[in-house]
Amino acid sequence: MVDCIEERDGRASGVRLADGEVLRAEMVIVGIGIIPAVEPLLAAGAAGVNGVTVDEQCRTSLPDIYAIGDCAAHVNDFAAGNTIRLESVQNANDQATLVAKALTGEPDRYHAVPWFWSNQYDLRLQTVGLSTGHDEMVLRGETSDRSFSIIYLRQGRVMALDCVNATKDYVQGRALVMAGVMPPIMALADPMVSLKTFL
Repeated sequence: MVDCIEERDGRASGVRLADGEVLRAEMVIVGIGIIPAVEPLLAAGAAGVNGVTVDEQCRTSLPDIYAIGDCAAHVNDFAAGNTIRLESVQNANDQATLVAKALTGEPDRYHAVPWFWSNQYDLRLQTVGLSTGHDEMVLRGETSDRSFSIIYLRQGRVMALDCVNATKDYVQGRALVMAGVMPPIMALADPMVSLKTFL
């Protein structure tokens, strides 16, 4: 068990464990998970375990109550129909739009491709789709070039891409994920072949 992070000169210098042992470090990276705060909804009778369960229009099991964003456990077409929570701004925005349509008499169903991005110094990291459950990976480009993509497939169909400084792959790969195409692997791995040729 972690007791605390030790510091020296305003910087992390190690991690002190509960038994007093100190693990020295030059840097400490803390990744803290999120537990959705849905206790009031669950106490009111809403269905849910890991978050609050919503239908394809973000309605909870309670009449006239909707939930969106990180706390909304929904069946996702891009997660092989599994119930998941997506912790991203994009998801919250898409679900908010969906609820607004439902409230104004224009109901629709949630069918947005998950996507994420982050700039880390000179690296632009972009993800489209969800790679959970993939059975094959294809490296497109060379990691040493600091511009490449990893394409995830399930039963031959493109389900997700992780792109590093490869914005064109990210943009064109989104269409591949949405269409669930089955491209030839050798051509998929060739960065000289445009991904849009597989549509």
